[in-house]
Amino acid sequence: METKNSKKPTVIVLAVLLLAAVAYALFSNAQHKELQAALESEKTSIQTELTSMIAQYDVKIEENTSLKEALVAARADIIAYRDSLGKEKKTSYKLLKRYQNKLYKLQEQNKELFGQLENLTAENTQLSSDIAAANATIASQASSNELLASQNEDLSAKVAVGAILSAADVSVVPLKRTASGALKKTNRYKKTVAFQLSMNLPRNPLTTSGDKQVYLILEDAQGKVLNSKGTFEVEGRSLSYSDSASFHYQNQEMELVLVTEFEKGLLQKGTYVISAYLDGSILGAASVALKPSFLGVF
Repeated sequence: METKNSKKPTVIVLAVLLLAAVAYALFSNAQHKELQAALESEKTSIQTELTSMIAQYDVKIEENTSLKEALVAARADIIAYRDSLGKEKKTSYKLLKRYQNKLYKLQEQNKELFGQLENLTAENTQLSSDIAAANATIASQASSNELLASQNEDLSAKVAVGAILSAADVSVVPLKRTASGALKKTNRYKKTVAFQLSMNLPRNPLTTSGDKQVYLILEDAQGKVLNSKGTFEVEGRSLSYSDSASFHYQNQEMELVLVTEFEKGLLQKGTYVISAYLDGSILGAASVALKPSFLGVF
């Protein structure tokens, strides 16, 4: 009897310890789930912020500024970073901390770039006003003195800026080659053998009419120029181009459609940027995302 009674406290203690262990395990599991949910929420928050930044770049790019090349490149960088975060299967504090730090750097970069854009917009507005005033002076004082001739030289430089063409409604369509040899729209990188870049050119009486040479640059998400065929000069810099074409401009609004072809298999899955340059300035640019083929067929 004494032996049996002496075992009861031990059994009770073990039972209590077992219940405590189970309770602790349940509590720890609940805490883990709560922490994981918080990490996933933060991950979604970062992706949302990156998507919002991309939308801001879309608006700025549509304004057709001379900073479009930098805006397009920065936008492609943000898209690549957002997609990289989306592919992360395991979410941890260390991972999110790294992406948060990159997000802060991107926000600072955006702030600086958009600040430059605002300054440029203000300068262009002032420049347009200056050109309008100068043109009125030329019309009313055709036979002016040497001072006016000197002023005309300054005016010529300003008119040259106003003569730069900037396209609107820029879009790019990837094309594949059908069995009949015709080009047809696609969105699969393995099928793509050409890009069709379309844009609207405005009426600009300051621009010299005649034959124009346009250079096309095809870049991947890392900014690498693909299918390089040579170089051309832009503000003292040599840029590689992927293709070139000519068209006739008559100082009237027109639609310009350019098709650049390349060897099949050049591209990979991802986002590509097509930029068009005219007379040493960017004419327009657009991006397109290519997907893998579905079952290797479409």
